[in-house]
Parts: sequence; C-alpha cells; structure tokens
Amino acid sequence: MKINTKSKNFKIILFSVIGLAVLGAVVLILTLTAPKEERENPEETSAATDDPALILSPDDMGEIKSIYVENSQGSYTVNISEKDGKKAYNLKGFEDLKEGVLDVSLFEALEKNLTEMNARSVVEENASDLAQYGLDKPQARASVAYDKGTFSVLVGNTVTSGSANYLMIEGKGTVYSYYTYSLDHVMNYDAMSFVNTSVMPTITDSEEAPLTKITLKRKDWDEPLILEALPDLPEDSTSIRVFSYTFTSPYNVYLDLNNGTDYLAALSGLSAEKAVVLNPSEEDYAKYGLDDPFCQVDELVGETIYRLYIGNAITEEVKDEETGVTSTKTTGYYGYTNKAPYAIFKFSAESLIWTTMEVNTYMSKLFLMPYIYDLDTFSYKDKESEFVVRVEGGAEENTIYLNGEETDAPKFREFYQYVVSCRGEELYTDEKRGELLAEYTFAYDDDREPNTVSLYSSDDRTVIIAVDGKNIFKTKWNYETRLEENAKAFLEGGEIIENY
Repeated sequence: MKINTKSKNFKIILFSVIGLAVLGAVVLILTLTAPKEERENPEETSAATDDPALILSPDDMGEIKSIYVENSQGSYTVNISEKDGKKAYNLKGFEDLKEGVLDVSLFEALEKNLTEMNARSVVEENASDLAQYGLDKPQARASVAYDKGTFSVLVGNTVTSGSANYLMIEGKGTVYSYYTYSLDHVMNYDAMSFVNTSVMPTITDSEEAPLTKITLKRKDWDEPLILEALPDLPEDSTSIRVFSYTFTSPYNVYLDLNNGTDYLAALSGLSAEKAVVLNPSEEDYAKYGLDDPFCQVDELVGETIYRLYIGNAITEEVKDEETGVTSTKTTGYYGYTNKAPYAIFKFSAESLIWTTMEVNTYMSKLFLMPYIYDLDTFSYKDKESEFVVRVEGGAEENTIYLNGEETDAPKFREFYQYVVSCRGEELYTDEKRGELLAEYTFAYDDDREPNTVSLYSSDDRTVIIAVDGKNIFKTKWNYETRLEENAKAFLEGGEIIENY
C-alpha cells in the first residue's frame, strides 16, 4: 500500500515521532550531566547490597556487645545482652529502669542501621583531604563493640543532593556516600531520645469504668474548671437525655455537643515529643516549673485517676519578615504524668489544649436545658409576674400545678420550651451588671442542686445572663422582653410566641 506523505495524518505521526526523539535526547543529556549522587535513587539499594565494595559492616567479629555514639547532642552508650533467650537493651547510666520506660524498637533500629551498613557509592579511595567532606571534624561518630573487636564510622557533611552524608570507616581511607535517613539515630539522637514518649494510655469510657469527672486547674484562673457526668436516668425513666456532661465550676453549663468530645478525649493516649530528664530530682522539678505547675489536669475514670502536670513554657523568638517585629512564640511545655512518673517530658504546644483554652471554649451556648419531667418545681418572677409551677409524673402521664392548682399542661410546655431556648451569644464574666429584669429557678426531682438563671440589664442593649449568681453570657435583649410577654400570656391564657 502506498503512503500518502502529503496527508494530514501522516504529518501528525511524523511530528510526534520527531518530538519523542528530541524529548528522549534532552532527558539523556540531563541525566548524564547530573552529579553522580543526584543520578542515583536513594531508595534503590539492591545494587549497592550486591557490590562487595559497598558492604561496610563486618561479618566475622562475633556477637555485638555495645554501641557508642557521639554527636552534637552529646553521647550515649547502649549495652546489649541476652535475657530469657531474647536481646536486652539498656542505656549506660540508667540500667535499673523498669520495663517499658525505654522504646526497644529504637534500639533495634539503631543496631540494624550499624550492623547492616551498605553505602550508596564510593566517593574517593585513599582520600587525603578529609576536610572537603567534613570528616576532619566529623558531625558524628558511632562505634560498635563486638566479641572480637570494634567497628567505628565517622559521619561528615551532607552531599550535594542532600539525601546522603559522607562517611568513612575509622582507620580506613575510603570515603563513601551514605543514606542520611539511615543515620538519624547516629546524628540526631541522645540518650533521652530512647525514652518511651507514650505518657498516657488509651482511656476507655465504659459502663464498668465510666469517665465521671475532669478537673482543670490553672494558675491564671481563680477557680478550677470542673466537668462532671450527669447522673444516670432510672431504668423506668421516660426522660430524654440530650447532654451527658455538665460543667459544675466555675459555671453550671452543659458541655458543648459539637466540640465537647475533643475535651473528653484530649488526655487519652497523650504522647510527648521527647524526654528531658530521667529519674528527676526535686531540683529538676523546680527547674522546669513542676514544683508549682502552671496547669494540672485530673481525669477520674472508674476508680482510676489520670493526672497531667504542666510546667514552664518553651518559647522562641520569631521575626516577622514584613514588619521586622520580633515576638515570642510558645512552641511547647515541660510536664509529666502519674502514668509515666519516671521522666520530665517536652510536649508540643498543640498537644496540650488545656494551656490556652478559655473557660467557655467547650461550653454549650444552650447553657441550661433541663428536661421538663426532671423538674420538681419551676419558679419564675419579673417586674409584673411571679409564680411557681410544680411538675408531677413523667412524659406519658403528668399533672402540672400553677401556684398549687392544676393548670393547662400544654400551655406550660410551650412557655417552658421558650425559657430553655435561651442561647448565650458571647461570654461575659465581668462582675458589672445592671438592674435585675427576670429570674427563674429549676428545682429537680433528684439529688441535684437547684439552678437559678438571672437576667440583668446592660448598657449595650443586651441582657446579661447569670447562672447561680455568676455572670457568664450575654444574649439578645429581645429574649428577655419576649420572656415577660410569654410569662404573662401563660398566666392569662394568651398566645405563647416561641422565637425572639
């Protein structure tokens, strides 16, 4: 078949082939002209493993006894022995630590990285100028002691590609490039890096061991923030439980349904960034602000208390590149827990929500919504109206009494629904407040203490809400004016308006 070289399809195919050829040539040129370190893929180690010239670790020196490392962080020695048929690791100077204090997986990784060493490439044999590789003054040194001798390596500068460091066996003249990720324990670890940073177990809330109380104390707060579980409803109760937890100090307010789970779970499984001091002394506690902690968190689950102490803040100076203004930024805190009392730890600022939260961060804006059939009495008064309602029975069968006489139950339910719809618009904890406008009290049919909500005037056309005598929120002025109208309508049989 004869090809029509003038056709449109032929020209497209021809130009495509030419384009692919040019692209291939460009890729080849770029590859050949790149530095050797950058042409090699650090993840492809099979070739290096197969080349005897790149295998660094000895294989005929017997059992490993210890590993010594020195770097910019300091130095540490890991002793390795056998116990109950398994390898046992410990840090020199901390031989008496209980099981679980040190992270065995980190020791295993250190040992593996120093006993299965395969270089990425040979850089120079019989090197005379070690300074150009940073090996005249190494960044780190690691020494592995075996039954039959010692094997040591020196770590120098980072190679051009940034994915490897120059390395040489102490006493030898060959310089290698070696994968940086395999040198982390040698270059960046100190003795404290091997301490287990899981300082709090996973806390499970169950019927057998329920989470019943969280107490938060802070030095910058006058009163503790206390959250408690609401009592269980009786088995024959027809009540509907919307909220499970309520704050009881410094305010009687429900835990928010949206972000409250974050507060309940914050202590569970807490981890630190790093241990700072093992087996701390009284002087250590004072040094890190833990003799008089800034913050203390107690969580009661069943009969077990989980406790966290938070001490001094860790800060750094940060300069704004645009304005040139320098500010202090908190990056973490020192602390310890009663479940990991063997060390003082460094925590990230983000992991400790208790240090920066406001009192109302996890409080519901729908601050009091008692179930109507949990009430014994509901008392109300404003400038024009005053009455007491008594509730008998439950959801299926009940009787409502107004000032001692049976009254219209549906009408009271309408009024009550409006009462508990009050929503805090903004936190307000100043002591200043104006004239008392209205007040109502919930008295319960169980052993809970009554709660009183008082509404006061403000100078900004809002209403100040006080719960049990303490100012906590401001809300819209319309809520109070409509409340008075609805109270009058309830007494006189008028229409209850449910919005404001």
